[in-house]
Amino acid sequence: MSIKSPALQLAEPQLAKLTSESEEIRMRALDQVETRFIRCLQLGETIDFKPLLLMKQLIRWFGHKPHLAADRVLAIMLELLRSEYGSVVVRKITYERLSTELGKVRRILRPLESKRVTDLLDDLQYLLLQKYNIRLETPSGSSVSSVNVTTEGTESVTSSISILKATLKPDDYEPAWTQPCPEDLAGLQGMLDMPRNGATDVIEVQVLLTNLIIRMGDYPAEYLLQPPYTFLILVQLQQRRDGCLLHVNRAIIAYLKQLQRRIEDRNTTMCYATSLDAPDSQTRQVKVESALALVMTNCLDLVMKCSTNDKWHLLELVKESVKTYEILKVGVAPCVTTQLGGLVKKMYNFCSSQTGTNLNELVISLMIPRLQSLIFNEQLMEVMLVNINYEKNLNRDDANALIQQILMDSCFVNLPGRMCSLGDLRGLVLESSKDDDNLIQLKIAYMKALDQLQPKTKAKAQLLMESKEVCMVVNQLGSKKLLRQLFDAVVACTSLYRENPKLRTQANELLCNLVDLPDKELRWFAYSLMRKPVMNHFHAFMNKTVYMTGCNNQELVRQNILGLPLTTEFLRKVILQSWDTTAPDNVRQWCLDYFILLFKLNSFLANKDLKNVLTMLIPLLPLLICRSISDTQLDNVIWSLWKPNACIIDPPLMMRVYVCYLFHPNSDIRQIGAMPINCILQSMDKVSKSRDISDELISKWEDPDICIIEPAVNYKDIFAEPTNEAFQGQRSLDALIRLLETRDLRPSIRKSSMTQLNVLLRNWKACECFNSAEGLSMIVYSLPNGLEFYSGDPADILVPAVSILMKLMLQNPDYRVKVAHTPDVYINLLRTILLLPHERELRQNASICLFLMLFHDSIVATEDKLVINIPLGGLILPVTYEVHIPEPASAVIDGVKLQQHLDKTFFGTNEASSAQHWRLFLYKYICKVMKFESMQVVDIRNELKINLCDMALMQASEAEIQLRSQLVAASNCSSHDALQQKLDIIQLFLVYLRSSIFESDGKSLWKVIHKYIRSAPANDADCRLYMSLLELCLSCLRFSVPHVINGLSEALETDPNHSFLLLLQDRTISLDVLYLIGQCLEQLLAAEDCEIQMKWHGKLFFQLSAVARKHFEIRQLQHVRCILGILRRLSERELILTGLQVMHYCQHFMQLSSDLRTSTHTGAQWQRDCLHIICELHLRQSSGKTNPMCEAGATNKVLRYLLGLSGHTDCEVRALSWVLMADWIICCDVKIENILPGLNFLPGGLPACCLTTMLDVHEVMLVRVLAGNVFILLMPLVGAEGCVDLLRNHTFLKDASRALRTLHVSNHLEKQSVGEQHSCEIISCYVSICVTMVGLDPEWCGATLCQHSFLTGLSDVIKMAALRPSSTAFFELCAEHICELYALCYENNFEFLQRTICRDTVFLENFLSLMTHVMDLEFHERLLSQLFKLLLVFCKDSNAFSFLCEDLKERPSFFIDFFLIGLHQSSKGTDLKRYTLKCLALIFIKKQSAPLVQQLEQYVVPLSPSCDPAKHAEHCTTNSKEPAEINIKAIAFIYRVLEQLFIRYYGARTFTFLQALDPDHVQVCETFGVFLKYSNEAASAADEVHLLDRILIILDTFLNDEKIGNASSYVRRVGAHRSQEIIGNLLGLFKMLSLWYSAHHSVIKEPTSAGTMVNILVRLWPWLSHSAELKQLVVQVVMFFTEHSFEMCRHTSLVLSGQSHSLLQLMSRVADFETTRKEPSAGTFGETACIIPALRVMGNCCSCSEGRQSLSKMHVLDMFDTILPANPAGNKVRPQVVHAWLAFWEVYSRYDVGAKACHLRSLISIIRRKSPLDEHRILSLRILRNMCFFNINRTVLTDMTEFTNMLRDIINQLVLQKDASNGKGLISFEEHRLATLMLYRLFGFGAKYKAMLRGTKLMRALSHLKDQLAGMKTENPDRFSDIPHAPELFELLTNLFEAVQA
Repeated sequence: MSIKSPALQLAEPQLAKLTSESEEIRMRALDQVETRFIRCLQLGETIDFKPLLLMKQLIRWFGHKPHLAADRVLAIMLELLRSEYGSVVVRKITYERLSTELGKVRRILRPLESKRVTDLLDDLQYLLLQKYNIRLETPSGSSVSSVNVTTEGTESVTSSISILKATLKPDDYEPAWTQPCPEDLAGLQGMLDMPRNGATDVIEVQVLLTNLIIRMGDYPAEYLLQPPYTFLILVQLQQRRDGCLLHVNRAIIAYLKQLQRRIEDRNTTMCYATSLDAPDSQTRQVKVESALALVMTNCLDLVMKCSTNDKWHLLELVKESVKTYEILKVGVAPCVTTQLGGLVKKMYNFCSSQTGTNLNELVISLMIPRLQSLIFNEQLMEVMLVNINYEKNLNRDDANALIQQILMDSCFVNLPGRMCSLGDLRGLVLESSKDDDNLIQLKIAYMKALDQLQPKTKAKAQLLMESKEVCMVVNQLGSKKLLRQLFDAVVACTSLYRENPKLRTQANELLCNLVDLPDKELRWFAYSLMRKPVMNHFHAFMNKTVYMTGCNNQELVRQNILGLPLTTEFLRKVILQSWDTTAPDNVRQWCLDYFILLFKLNSFLANKDLKNVLTMLIPLLPLLICRSISDTQLDNVIWSLWKPNACIIDPPLMMRVYVCYLFHPNSDIRQIGAMPINCILQSMDKVSKSRDISDELISKWEDPDICIIEPAVNYKDIFAEPTNEAFQGQRSLDALIRLLETRDLRPSIRKSSMTQLNVLLRNWKACECFNSAEGLSMIVYSLPNGLEFYSGDPADILVPAVSILMKLMLQNPDYRVKVAHTPDVYINLLRTILLLPHERELRQNASICLFLMLFHDSIVATEDKLVINIPLGGLILPVTYEVHIPEPASAVIDGVKLQQHLDKTFFGTNEASSAQHWRLFLYKYICKVMKFESMQVVDIRNELKINLCDMALMQASEAEIQLRSQLVAASNCSSHDALQQKLDIIQLFLVYLRSSIFESDGKSLWKVIHKYIRSAPANDADCRLYMSLLELCLSCLRFSVPHVINGLSEALETDPNHSFLLLLQDRTISLDVLYLIGQCLEQLLAAEDCEIQMKWHGKLFFQLSAVARKHFEIRQLQHVRCILGILRRLSERELILTGLQVMHYCQHFMQLSSDLRTSTHTGAQWQRDCLHIICELHLRQSSGKTNPMCEAGATNKVLRYLLGLSGHTDCEVRALSWVLMADWIICCDVKIENILPGLNFLPGGLPACCLTTMLDVHEVMLVRVLAGNVFILLMPLVGAEGCVDLLRNHTFLKDASRALRTLHVSNHLEKQSVGEQHSCEIISCYVSICVTMVGLDPEWCGATLCQHSFLTGLSDVIKMAALRPSSTAFFELCAEHICELYALCYENNFEFLQRTICRDTVFLENFLSLMTHVMDLEFHERLLSQLFKLLLVFCKDSNAFSFLCEDLKERPSFFIDFFLIGLHQSSKGTDLKRYTLKCLALIFIKKQSAPLVQQLEQYVVPLSPSCDPAKHAEHCTTNSKEPAEINIKAIAFIYRVLEQLFIRYYGARTFTFLQALDPDHVQVCETFGVFLKYSNEAASAADEVHLLDRILIILDTFLNDEKIGNASSYVRRVGAHRSQEIIGNLLGLFKMLSLWYSAHHSVIKEPTSAGTMVNILVRLWPWLSHSAELKQLVVQVVMFFTEHSFEMCRHTSLVLSGQSHSLLQLMSRVADFETTRKEPSAGTFGETACIIPALRVMGNCCSCSEGRQSLSKMHVLDMFDTILPANPAGNKVRPQVVHAWLAFWEVYSRYDVGAKACHLRSLISIIRRKSPLDEHRILSLRILRNMCFFNINRTVLTDMTEFTNMLRDIINQLVLQKDASNGKGLISFEEHRLATLMLYRLFGFGAKYKAMLRGTKLMRALSHLKDQLAGMKTENPDRFSDIPHAPELFELLTNLFEAVQA
């Protein structure tokens, strides 16, 4: 077309110059074209030219270099398209071609990096979209060109969703979870607004679906199930057959994932306040389970019809549906389960029925169907698991049938992990599945049998022990090799049978099993194997050789072994086999020869050994005689061995053999058999002859046919006609039996009774009732009684007795066996026949009885027939019978029947599937590697050998191998279509394998993806392929394939031109490509390791932030949504941002959030992403005053922005806004109190807004909690008074108390309307507000909180701990918040706690339960801190502490575990450790805990062998050399932990005295010291590990430190203030030593330790002058050391090497100094803080000679000149000091060096001045007493009048009795006792001194005192002993008077 114009034209030659080779010509032509064309457009003139040619030439311009005036050329192109001439270009050139050419131009011009050029190209691209009427969100060219835009085949799609809705019943709807507002409803309708007439354009459908996927995240998932039923529209769109199925399924999968998240949210969301809407006005929605059933049904229908390309996303949709069912916790719809079960069966039958001759072709043809079958199996397993867990009315039989279908798929079951999963699944369906157990048992038997077919077989004995299992399958396998091995095992173990009876039993059972094999060929082969060992053994007898090494031939026979171990049962089966006419003659003959050989052993064996063999054969002789009828040789051998004269068997046992001959068909043999019977009877008659009947018997023994009954008795005549009536004559039967048991019964009565009983027993049921043991015995005894003792006619008794015996033997098998094993019965019956030969009935019945006894174990008798289960070989029997030889019972038969039953159970009539199942199972077990040839050489039946089709099925079932082949094929594809097909197949494999892909396959998969995805697509084919690769990459990322994750991340890091990075910056990118790339990046960022930092994260964040703004500016809002999703994930990474960058991007996303002005759900995901990004960025906000974001104005704007979003419809947006608000308040540098006035537009301001939001019962619980947290942050800013007003105005405590009553603890929430509920988190918020309030205003606690029911209600919450709730939030509420609140009440409101929780034993019990539960939590340190706080409070209350100690005493292990958590190394420096140590110390200090400590000392803690007790609280390292188990006492265990803690603080390498002492050091030392003080076991443990030596090393290292030197020089060098660190560290150590050695059980026993300790103390002495506290502490420690340690006393008294003073001298100096100093000690240590312990050290050292000698040299008693001056008025020494010195002197005076009679007047003066029983007076008296014990003082004291007068005065002191009326006198005789003792020592020995005492008043006073005591003892002897020192004084006076008067 050309536009004619009279003025201007652009001729073709002129346009041709634009592509000239000359640069100058091209530029001139461009100038002309540009000038003319632009001018005409501006002036509106026409121009004559060809628009299409101009466009082509302008495009060709860029094919010439250099690229000149690119922006001018692009501008001309842009103006050309905008003009009226552009329509010509649009008609002539397709969009695809023109877009492709522009893409080439873009790539050519990219190196120019010109913004102007880029913008022009972008404008051109957008203009093309408009000109070609393509919407901005149009998919890529691949989508346009790959679908059939004619919508052919869509006419069948209904114009509405009415058909789908019609399939739904009223039960398929439920009340809507939530309802959309009108604005949201309009948005929902617009999301998928398309015609339903089937003519909708495919491109439009795809665009709408992509928009739907991106936007559906705005709305709650339930909105799509409500009108306009968007979800049903999606299900309907699945029926389109025009290329939309992938997009539809992608949308449904995205929806299901969103629905899953929504269900999970609802499962953790409580019921809020009841809705105020009327029930009729509530919208209804489709039930989720009904919607899922629609989807699954649709997908399962489509997957069988669609092409391979669409199968993967259909099956993925099915998996997501099942997952949704599981999350919903409901069973899958029965119709879906049935449909899926049918598909499983259909696909397996299809795969297993394929045939062919080429393995590779079969595998290829089976690959996709088999993969589909495997996926269906997996899905059915998941469906069944969901149904089992959540379907209440599950039909377990149907479920079992469905699972059986999978179980029979051997290839699937043998895949890794499947058998275990199926077993667990089956166990859930059927609690006890016998068929499953049998199937497992049978397969185990096959495996054990197949083990013997391997090159390495089991040992013979082991095989024999497992033979029972092997026999179950030996017939099915048909393996002669296995049969031979079993026989060889029997023979090889011959030497073991004697010592191993169990092995012999197994061998016997095995032989019985093998001779009964149903397979006759195998059975005959088994008989042929018997010949060799038997003949070898027999030949060994003949040749007198050894049959088997280590065995004796005769000994083997004694064990019933002749080649094989023999049993009666085994030989019986051999006899029966000899009758088998189908067997070969050699087998039948061998069966007879075996017995012939046995009988011929009589030539080689002694009689005793032969008798053992014959005893085993006796039960078989009747059967052998039957068999010998047709075999003369056997008959001769038997008769020769049983000749009467030759047989060694006892005659009664031989009788059974001879009786059998009486039924022989040959009369001659009967005649011969009767002769030995006659002889036996005669011999027995001679031995015992009671009647003259024997001669008659012998004379009457003429007929050998006496037992031949012809014709035979008809069995049916023996009993009456069968009837269904019950037996009515039980009483008559019992009466007859009782009557016959009576002794001395008259013959006539006995006869009639026996006759009546015989008639009565013709009824079979009467015989059943005849169960009296006495009655049965009576019948047997009636035979000899009738023969020998009966006085009447014997026939009267014998005829009915024999008849009765016959009937009972027929009816009662046990009775028959018992009678058969009674030899006397044979004799009695024969005698009966001989006695009454003409009594036909008697002869018939007796003959029948003999027959029954002979074959008792081969007879089955019923009411109407007699059945014999063996052939009798022509024997003449006296009764009619039937022969029925049953199938023998054996393990072999059981195995065959079991397999038949299992095949029928699991496979029904499908024999082909059954055979294939067993073939595959056997092949899998035999061949660990798939080799087709290996199975063919195994000796088993051909039917069990794998065939080609089975091999193909197995290879097709190995998805990993098939995937590998597909990856190789994909990497070698030469066309787009072929690669596209392979990619779809790989997707199908990923649906099945998910993340279980081999490493090598993962690498190959990434190589395929990376090969084609790294570059942007260039044409339509590339676009189609690129989309498929994006789908594949996304699947790999979702399934967390490591190589794809790492590879893609590395590619983005190293390749700046990666297609992802380029396309994301391309504003013309199609929406579906952008969506897929965004999903890939989101999945990648979610799957990456967060600790790995990549540069591309930050770079892409910067780029996409700018791109998002550009997309927003051109209103590509869906593009912005996709990019925001990527940015959200990127913001979670560690982006390297400066403070200004963080500020900029926060502002950027706040603005982007504000630009989308909507408060409804529409756009909610947009707001969520923006807020999430801002939150992540704000976490990296660097605090600083220069940050503009922290200025007051900016902060005000931010808070206003967030407050606006806090009212958003979407709860997640509201929650994020509150989170960001809290973070902003915390991190903001501006004082918030200055910002709050600017937010007064809120009613009550921001704090009131937070509080009201928290108290709003209609608000989401999470938002309430977050608002409450913000309120807690603002409370300090509001102030105590303001908070009190707010809480009071909003009735906070009232609402909190009401919330407490509706607390919901369980994690399982009911969705029914149960009223208002509150979570543990919101209650925690209430409690935290109270905690903060108590901190702000402590008086509020006592005045308000303690008076309210809320605080007391919290104790009821703690009591719920006994219910063991599974909610972690509950334990956080109780342990962290409630315990903290109660602990805070301790300081000012302890009385309240004592009245409430300290007296509540239920609360205390649950407190302990809470401690137990908290320890099981993963993160419990924070919670335990508060528990320890409250435990400390309980330790302060005696009642609570006693209860806790009593409870903990019963649970010592819990006590240890609980405290060890706080002592863990990870708790170092934490509150938890401090509280733990405080509690531990307090528990051991209190006396109430003594029983607990005793229990801990006895309790033994079992430890694993790899755990060091000292590191139990830490991770233990393995040490194989340690014993199997370590047991350690609990106290020692705690000690080890505390010791390790001490070592960590005072490590030899890490600790230094120059480091300041922190509270942890002090607390560890104090706790450790307390622990050692109050526990004897702990102190013993410390001695074992030499803890004191470690401390000494620490101190010695300090004293030897050259950096410190001596005390004086160090202080002068660094100053006194710098020495405080050293002093502090010394104080810590000596405090621990002081506590430790203050206990009586802590003693230093080792001389080395004592010497080292004294040495260190002397060297440390200079440091004491710098700290009075340290000095006092060291002196106390020395006192404790010397208190109980003799070694310490010795070394303290000695001057050690290298020292000028002893420690004792230093102690004496301290005492002297403290005594004579004028001013008292300063500080809080007390006036006598040092002197008392120093004097006690001096007193302790008196116990050793070195100490006494040292004290003597120091003249310590001279100090009493100062202490006890002559003038008491001038004594300025403090009374406490005087008392201490007197106490020392009292000890010192016990020894000769300290007992000198000095300072006597001073002592007497003290006694005179002090009142009776005063401590000073008592000590002085004791000193004088001690002096009296030394003779050197005797003269001095007796001559001293003051001394004797003092004693007299003491003796005359009045002692007040308890019943005295006056109150004068003493209450103790202590001073009297001391005075009397002194008199006794001074005057009781020696005539001189006795005479001196007799004439004094003192003697009269003593006499009076004695009389007084005697009277007191006489008057009240019981109360006399209660008077202090009275009994001792009386005894002493008695002795004194006896001594003086002697």
